[in-house]
Amino acid sequence: MNERKVSLVGSHFCSLKLWQHQTVVDPKYAPFLLTGLTASKVMLLLLSLLPLVHGGKFMEIQGVSAAPGTSFGDSLTGNAASCQDACDKEMTCDCALFDPLHGSCKMQADCLYFHPDYEGGGTLELYIKLPPHLWPFSVFPGTNANRDGQDVTADKKGMTEQDCVDLCYQSSDCQCAVLLTKDRRSSADPADDHCWLQSKCHPEGFKQMKGAQDYITFVKDANFAAYQTGSGSLVMLIVCLVVVLLMCVVVTALVLYYMRNKGRAYRAILQDLAVPKEENSRKEYAKEQLLSSFSRKSGVGYLSSLELALEAKVSNSDIPCVYSLHKVPETFKVPQIDTSVTSLKVQLCFVLDYTGSMKTQIAQAKDSVSKIIEAMQKMKIASLPNAAVDVEMAAVAYFDWDAETRKLGRPVVSVFGGREVKEEHSDTLTAEKFCQLGGTWTKDTSALQKWINQGLGHGGKVPEELTGALLAAANLEWNADEKLMVVITDAPCHGKDYSTVEHDSFCDKSTGLTCTGRPEEPLQSLMAQGVTTVILHTGEAAAVSMCQKLQQTDPKLIHEKVSPSETAKKVVSVLESKVRNGQN
Repeated sequence: MNERKVSLVGSHFCSLKLWQHQTVVDPKYAPFLLTGLTASKVMLLLLSLLPLVHGGKFMEIQGVSAAPGTSFGDSLTGNAASCQDACDKEMTCDCALFDPLHGSCKMQADCLYFHPDYEGGGTLELYIKLPPHLWPFSVFPGTNANRDGQDVTADKKGMTEQDCVDLCYQSSDCQCAVLLTKDRRSSADPADDHCWLQSKCHPEGFKQMKGAQDYITFVKDANFAAYQTGSGSLVMLIVCLVVVLLMCVVVTALVLYYMRNKGRAYRAILQDLAVPKEENSRKEYAKEQLLSSFSRKSGVGYLSSLELALEAKVSNSDIPCVYSLHKVPETFKVPQIDTSVTSLKVQLCFVLDYTGSMKTQIAQAKDSVSKIIEAMQKMKIASLPNAAVDVEMAAVAYFDWDAETRKLGRPVVSVFGGREVKEEHSDTLTAEKFCQLGGTWTKDTSALQKWINQGLGHGGKVPEELTGALLAAANLEWNADEKLMVVITDAPCHGKDYSTVEHDSFCDKSTGLTCTGRPEEPLQSLMAQGVTTVILHTGEAAAVSMCQKLQQTDPKLIHEKVSPSETAKKVVSVLESKVRNGQN
């Protein structure tokens, strides 16, 4: 599998619509970043215009365009094979045009459109080299000859370039074609070459497909002018560079003027999320966190505080401005297509807070079951085109340690299909039914919905017995390709380490332990089994604080404020992302 590191830079100057970038650049460097980006674009524009004002001429060639690509080296002579070999050996060569009529070979960089016929007579033999460092982002504007387009015919094998072109001309629906070739440097046999005819070709470009080293593309009725550059001009180049430098000076002066008179400069890098304090007003808290996040160098804290500030309608004059954002390099993997896999098993476990305040969330969770199953069954995976998604589901319900729960005659934690009951003994509570284990997975949505529809408990104080629920979930038999646990709650777990919102005389100990231990223990067990944990909460400060504490154990833990009506949509979104990313 090939990997390529890619960096993206964004220049949102004093914009409150911030990208979810991973690093916030020190604003004192913003003018230089903006100037550099602007100067680069201007320089490219001016240098591309340089040949137009000095010495070149246009050759009207029917359908062939190697411009604004760059020609380099003298035209070579020989045959098509030697032309291809010359391009392969030249690092900056992206394509080569071989003219059999004159026996000439022209190597090119940054090639655009290609068409085999031209006014000079004869046929141009076209070769496009896609070096591995471009996978999977190689895009040639004007064509979209891949399987994502609309196929006119089935895959044709054993075809030459001319055969593929002729086949496209014979079809009234064909707009473009792509000839997928094997490694011709080791074999000249075209028996394994593939020709795809396409309609509805798009300007986004065509992408690399599995198993190919060389592509030859063809666009019907494409008429573009190929530019033949003239001799260089040192004077003209100097003029262009002087203009670029002057524009850089002007842009830099304008940016510095804006920063001096209207902007605020702050420094911020990644750190932690902001945690609201209930004793402060919402607006004052947001203003306080916006300023403190910069002093703590917390980019993520700034973003979360900014969201809170916008909700609380904090004045724009009180909101500090981020000048530029930069995304750190990420590793993208090129997926290998595997047609032999016919099934992808997914396990999804709901962990539901059944205390009295959760009526709406429980109803939405029940309704979400069938929607999630339906959405996952329709999902297609690019790297596994023949695989159907097979979903198994489970559910865990948890209440709290109080007299009302005992009146219900239920365990404090119950699991769908569970039979075993763990007993907990203490001076306060004797032989209390605590935690069911041995739960089962099911594909029967009706049975699971019926189980979820059990009545709510009392609730009592704010902390609830989430730790026991995680313990029950960790004891499920996780054996799928992709595993996801979704916790839906509006309150934190027991323990002073996780929330100080309300004192719990029964479960709070001087050590911070809860009745069932620390939640990190079952969370680590879930991590070891490859389970992704998602906590969907109502945005309460205590729940957010707990989630941030648990993220210290599981950095991949996802938590988000979600309205009840968005439950199914959010779960499907996480599942789709996990399944697709897991196969790339």
